[in-house]
Amino acid sequence: MKRIQLLLLLAALLLVYNTFGQNKATLTGKITNPLSDDITVITYPNPLIPEEKETTVALTGNTFKLEIPVTETTLAELVHGNEVVPVYLEPGYSLTLSFNGDKFLKTIKFEGKGANENNYLAQYTRRFDEVEDYQVLPDNIKLNEKEFTEFLEYRRKDQLKNLEKYNSKNPVSDAFKAFALSEINYGFANDKVTYPALRQRVGASKTYVSPSAGFYSFLTELEVNNGVAISPAYLAFLRNYAAHLAKATGLTETDKLYYKKSYELISDKLQGTARSMAQAHILKQSIQQGHIGYSEEILNNYKTSGAEPEVVTWLENYLSQNSKNALGSLAPDFKLKSIDGTEVALSDFRGKIVYLNFWQAGCGLCQIELPHLQALTKQLQGKNVVFLNVGLDDDEARWRKTVTTKQLLGTHLYLKGLENDLVKRYDLKDVPAYFLIDEEGRFLTIKARRPNDREAAKDILRHLNQQGQASTK
Repeated sequence: MKRIQLLLLLAALLLVYNTFGQNKATLTGKITNPLSDDITVITYPNPLIPEEKETTVALTGNTFKLEIPVTETTLAELVHGNEVVPVYLEPGYSLTLSFNGDKFLKTIKFEGKGANENNYLAQYTRRFDEVEDYQVLPDNIKLNEKEFTEFLEYRRKDQLKNLEKYNSKNPVSDAFKAFALSEINYGFANDKVTYPALRQRVGASKTYVSPSAGFYSFLTELEVNNGVAISPAYLAFLRNYAAHLAKATGLTETDKLYYKKSYELISDKLQGTARSMAQAHILKQSIQQGHIGYSEEILNNYKTSGAEPEVVTWLENYLSQNSKNALGSLAPDFKLKSIDGTEVALSDFRGKIVYLNFWQAGCGLCQIELPHLQALTKQLQGKNVVFLNVGLDDDEARWRKTVTTKQLLGTHLYLKGLENDLVKRYDLKDVPAYFLIDEEGRFLTIKARRPNDREAAKDILRHLNQQGQASTK
């Protein structure tokens, strides 16, 4: 009897051990010429939730061992110094890798369970992601429709041929092959569906040019519901496919009901996981843009559609965090010192539309936008609009020098750093950040177009016209 009990206990312990072992992936390795003192794996537990988890270990000499919590198949990133490579992980994977820090991507090699899959990813990254001939860059976006499609078809053909050749010599799992095909086919679809808008954005055409009648015919042949959820290319395609459907009905992002109608369109068009993924993205965008009222309505629908509970919880929290800056609500007032030392309040500009810009002189992207902001300010001089710029540099002298030496137009105020109450009240995550505020001090948009956007001036003029029409009624 005791022997039977002992055997049962051992069996139970073995089951627990195996279960625990299957809830992680192990990476061990040796680095020649390390680039830093540690190595990190970043995982994204849910592709619909923008949160990441880092597992970092210090090197022991030039070796390391990482144990990463993995409960289901996931795409992660291996980071060492400034080098990054994607890694494909499944519960129970045990990988050994080696590389030379000076030639990271060229020398990285995996062995063990999951090696074929990850060696393919490294090879794919070297061949297709790191070589400009395969990239969608301004030069090939400027190609005409026929030439651009030929470029995409050539790239996809080469990618498919590469996968088949690799798999014939180094067999990968069926699940991984489905993932690899998802990256190739939906990468093609995403680049094609976004081509017309990108072509306009890079200056190939001054206005949006509608593609030919057959340009989108590939969508009728594409199985839009069958991508792999962890595939970044598939997630990007679903986001842009939703935008394509909205545009096809005549909707634009400036329409007040844009996200509500987009949600309805995608709900009718997609099924299963694809629908849930696209719905979650649209809902997140709707909240980001301040459409709090109907975002609550959409979220209630999303809850009843079989969505993942953890995604619902995250969206509920996100909605709660962003509710204070809903469209139509009063923009938080503030009073700060201007470049000439006078105190200026946001409320001083009641009766005018305010284009509010939070920026830093030490921010690279802000510097890129400055010439466009100058041009936009000049373009709308004499209109009932104020360009109010709040500098958030830690170094006031640097901000002051930039404003004066560049002779920046508009009204310029200063507040030290990003750690202050005003930044919290406007829920700033980064700079530059742009807001459009109406004559009554209420938010018109909490994500105004950047100055370099061709549509930025049109948005402001449209709001001015709407206000003018309202005042004559």
